[in-house]
Amino acid sequence: MNLHRKLAVIPFQERAFVEGTLEQIGDEWIFFDEINEEAFDLGELSVELEVFLKGIWMKGIIIDKSLLYIENDFHYFKDGDRIRYKKNLTHSFKKLIEELSEESYMSFVETLNSLSYSLYDCVFCNNFLDLLQMRQAKEGMNVIIFDNEEQICVVQHYFSRHSDNKIEDRFEFALSDGKRIIGSFIS
Repeated sequence: MNLHRKLAVIPFQERAFVEGTLEQIGDEWIFFDEINEEAFDLGELSVELEVFLKGIWMKGIIIDKSLLYIENDFHYFKDGDRIRYKKNLTHSFKKLIEELSEESYMSFVETLNSLSYSLYDCVFCNNFLDLLQMRQAKEGMNVIIFDNEEQICVVQHYFSRHSDNKIEDRFEFALSDGKRIIGSFIS
């Protein structure tokens, strides 16, 4: 299962979007991030955005600095428009997700979500597995750090990949409050 399908299997993840409002200042559209209280030029954001219209989020593509194309229609930005864009996962974290078996991935995400974390809370990923691509036998440990703005979760991912297609993944979740969970998967 590729990365796109893996992310689509669990469509709702907390904190997957950065939300804010638009304001026109001079000739420029400025996005004000509600959470971090930062401002960005609209051109610095993703080309794909969602705008909150008629009580729902509608996905669109920016085709001009003041125009959004939404399902065979156009929306001209106006002051106060609520918009959001999807956060990006780090390159190393994406590569790690791609390496996980479907069962291991699903269990990892379900455990992460049960601890009130989202895939999009990842702030650091040391993906040692990706560095071993040329080796037949791959063994080691990855470290992934998540921050849900309330506490930190450190995940140690012990992995083993052998030429006989035997895959082992062990995840140790440790929260800053001392809670720990361990999960192992062999396929």
